[in-house]
Amino acid sequence: MLLAIDIGNSRIKWALFHGLDCRSVGYFITRDFQPADPAAYDFEPTSYPDLPASAGGWHAQHGAPESGALRAVAGIAVCSVAHGEAEAAVLAHLQAQGLPVLPVWRVRSRAAACGVHNGYAQPERLGADRWAALVAARHLGICDMAVNATNDGSDTDRGGDGNRCSGSLQTASVIVMAGTATTVDALDGDGRFLGGYILPGLRLMPKSLYERTAGIRPDEGQWAEFPTGTADAVASGVLAATAGAVAGMVLRLQTRSGSISASPAKPTSDHHARATDQPRVVLSGGNGPALASRLSELKLVHTYERDLVLHGIARLHQSRLSHAPA
Repeated sequence: MLLAIDIGNSRIKWALFHGLDCRSVGYFITRDFQPADPAAYDFEPTSYPDLPASAGGWHAQHGAPESGALRAVAGIAVCSVAHGEAEAAVLAHLQAQGLPVLPVWRVRSRAAACGVHNGYAQPERLGADRWAALVAARHLGICDMAVNATNDGSDTDRGGDGNRCSGSLQTASVIVMAGTATTVDALDGDGRFLGGYILPGLRLMPKSLYERTAGIRPDEGQWAEFPTGTADAVASGVLAATAGAVAGMVLRLQTRSGSISASPAKPTSDHHARATDQPRVVLSGGNGPALASRLSELKLVHTYERDLVLHGIARLHQSRLSHAPA
């Protein structure tokens, strides 16, 4: 059994994998393992409605892990964008609950792996979480992309390990990690990572307004097509800016690949037809569901893969084992 851990700025996600099959998944709050630097995470992380934290932070979406699940772990793989002390603290916490003391394999961005070619000028400088997400998105089956990208935002949320097809995604994709920061990455149909954007996240972006302007207060606003209040104007502007960055990347990737016109196409229910319409957006991160509604409004074909990075960690770890010297 593999324990995959994704240490983000706001949340530490974990999953137990048997091969590439995700058996259970849950999370901790990062700042609980970084008490020395609470100011860096001074707002509540977005909660996943279908994945509540239970006592001690543990929750297994697919039912409680079987007795001794932690003791059955034979490998640990970590992808981290946070400070090193968070990793040490969470491992110590898990070891106190039965996790064996094992060598830790850490995700590092490379020039190529698992059918993905890293187009960064310095491949090793690409964030490990982005690299894992690109690898996972590349290996999403075509059936994973048949989602209900409707105008009301009722996209299929398949959570952690929905039914996956064999093979890899052969169409161009835009991978959006909507967490503390938002990344918007372009992956062409041949598995080449072309580059991407980094933006403040949906909850981080308005902080600059609150901190640098005199008349804007940190009030909760709601999305509106034509906001008539300051709080709604801020909330709507943040969503519109982020969705616009995603739409722009889709358009650039679509134009580069020469697929149909440069205008976003209306989603259809036939995934074979949609495979030729436009690059599809693969959303992940705690703010993904909030962004999904705006992408539906823009007629962008998209799916929400909550545990994308965890699946990428598992696949990279498996690839490492299969290429290890005998």
